[in-house]
Amino acid sequence: MTPTPASAAPPADARDGDHRFAIQCEVLRLSIRPLGPVLLVQYLLNCGVAALFAWQFSPVRALVWLALVTGVTVMRGFFPQRLPEPFTPATLRAAQRQHTLRTAIWELAHGLAGVLLFNPERPDLQLLLGLILMGMTLSSAFSVSFYTPATQLAITLLLAPVIVTGLWLGAPVMMAVAVIGIGLTAMMWKLVADHSRQLEENIGLRLNERTLREQALAGLRASEQAQAERLRFFSAANHDLRQPVMAIGLQAEVLRQQLQHGTDSVAVQHTVASLSRAQQALEGLTNQLLEIGRIEAAVDPLRPAAVALAPLLNELARQAGEGRVAVRCPAEAVAWTDAVALRRVLSNLLDNALKFTPRGRVLLAVRARRRPGTDTGRAWRVEVRDSGIGIAAESQTRVFDDFEQVGNVERNLQHGHGLGLAIVRRLAGQLGIEVALRSAPGKGSVFSFELPAARPGAAAVPAPAPSVAMDEPDADAVLRPGLAVLVVEDNIVVADSLSALLRHWHVAPRIYASAAEALALADLDALDAALCDIRLPGAFNGIALAERLAQRKPALTIALISADITEATQQLAATRGWHALRKPVQPDALRRVLLRAQQQQQQPPSST
Repeated sequence: MTPTPASAAPPADARDGDHRFAIQCEVLRLSIRPLGPVLLVQYLLNCGVAALFAWQFSPVRALVWLALVTGVTVMRGFFPQRLPEPFTPATLRAAQRQHTLRTAIWELAHGLAGVLLFNPERPDLQLLLGLILMGMTLSSAFSVSFYTPATQLAITLLLAPVIVTGLWLGAPVMMAVAVIGIGLTAMMWKLVADHSRQLEENIGLRLNERTLREQALAGLRASEQAQAERLRFFSAANHDLRQPVMAIGLQAEVLRQQLQHGTDSVAVQHTVASLSRAQQALEGLTNQLLEIGRIEAAVDPLRPAAVALAPLLNELARQAGEGRVAVRCPAEAVAWTDAVALRRVLSNLLDNALKFTPRGRVLLAVRARRRPGTDTGRAWRVEVRDSGIGIAAESQTRVFDDFEQVGNVERNLQHGHGLGLAIVRRLAGQLGIEVALRSAPGKGSVFSFELPAARPGAAAVPAPAPSVAMDEPDADAVLRPGLAVLVVEDNIVVADSLSALLRHWHVAPRIYASAAEALALADLDALDAALCDIRLPGAFNGIALAERLAQRKPALTIALISADITEATQQLAATRGWHALRKPVQPDALRRVLLRAQQQQQQPPSST
């Protein structure tokens, strides 16, 4: 499953249709733009034509034609067409029809000169009238409108009266002019169509340029906003990272002075406990920052599958311990989603609920919902309900932001760093789900989201198997002095720290800085356990070293160590029977590995 984008790109046909629609809107806007000076010049020329024919032919007919021209000029100059804003396909078509009608009236009024000013007795005036109307056609064809149907109709109505009258009542020379007028009409139709097409192409280029410019500006604004968000994130991370680092430095100095002055053991133990808490806070924050980095880099691809919800919720409730988490989930609840990402979402929501619910229980609930339009028509609504402090309405939108903690204004590190819900927000975006929040101060909170139901009969992902108690070494067991442990670590500080701890446990460490050095110098047959850092200098990394050690001594207990233990590494270690320890390694986890190695060495060899 790929992350669901915030908005899917429209199909190519839809984009082309939108582009064509925008061009038509722009053409119509250009066609009705005010033409005050042009209208005035045209009207004065029309007055001159009317005066000429009033003198040479009929003052009454000339005045009637001038009155028609005056009316349409007033209409166009003082009562322009008003366009709807914003345009829709329906309003655009209506506006185009109105514009075509107004243009037709305008040119028909001018074209009626071919009837009103036509003198059947004087061929010279007939010829003059025909030439004047053809000149009007040539001069106004590309200014009356840019909308092709309106312009072509206008040309026809301007020339048709004089053509028909000339063919019917005109002298032979006028008939010839009328035939020329028919050819001129056809030619003007073609020129208008070509001109309009070129105009639309220019408008399209301009719109594309504007769109690209707007996209570039939007991208720049988004980049600036992302940079600002990233700066805010790293500033907050820097602040919270420095807090435990500062605490570790101060407590280390206190411990040094206490040891120097022989302070009683109770005070020393208190200082050590403070050091441990600061280290745990630093480790927790580091792990959360790494998880956010992996989510945003999409390192772990989503693999959708049928996930049985009841076993997953029961396992999370069992891990929470103390009986504080109740589960209410139908046995048939099977969702179609990524099991690993869903588990991380639920773990963070559950951890958040437990932190801010000092008393009472947390409920993990699932119920069926209808979802029309999906393959199954069903969905499962998952809710994490708590009875904790609650969240005010004005704070609910920002609890999913980075480093935001409502109810922890004192920034108590025991309540985390405000990244759990930020991780939930990012994972939800990848899964294509929306986490809703319903809460009120003092009345608890409900975080909920919906998952699509899996198809009936889909094989569900098996629930994680509970650990077997007999496989765990006895926590009170004592490490055998002289246990031989191979440590391959290229970081001198980490190697010295591991060596010091192992020697304190009376374990005999063999420290090497590279896999090649360990393979060449170490007595591999005498080893009881091996701690292999994954990232090592040279041709062999820790995994390759572990492979060589396992081939040489199959019963050897091996632990892979890295700050970046991925799911693939964990699966590899589980398959080979190795351990996977994430840096910083906790002493208890390291001790369990050594106890397992000791237990392995104490088992009698199997008979062949």
